[in-house]
Amino acid sequence: MCLSPLALALIFLSLPLSQTTAGQVPAARVREAELARTPFSAGDLNITLTQFRASFLKIGNGIVEVQVVNTAPTFTSFSPLKLTFLGSDNKQTDVLAIQIGDHYWRAEDRRIAPGARTKEFYALNDKVKLPARLYYDEKLLAEIVE
Repeated sequence: MCLSPLALALIFLSLPLSQTTAGQVPAARVREAELARTPFSAGDLNITLTQFRASFLKIGNGIVEVQVVNTAPTFTSFSPLKLTFLGSDNKQTDVLAIQIGDHYWRAEDRRIAPGARTKEFYALNDKVKLPARLYYDEKLLAEIVE
């Protein structure tokens, strides 16, 4: 069976133009103002960005406060270094360090007890240009829009 060029063009144009791969569910679009009320599921973890600033006064790097809840009946690891933002300029921004005031400590994996919740404030290594995609451990969680 041979399809005409017109039929092939119509089939191609009817395909969704998204940035997801085969078998991947499209990410939810979440407004920046709604992030604190929107948990994202990543395996046994529920991840919520309780505070998010894409940049500091448009010149400094971004920051994020992350709350993680372990929904598993066993201990589970959370790695802040697996949290990635991909800005609309295709620039990747990652967690750089734990930030408390003007002090910074290396971000490390956390073991979270069954049913427990933990919250940490992180400095990012660059600005995040919105809209941006949010990933955890290579899984697309959401697209953050203004």
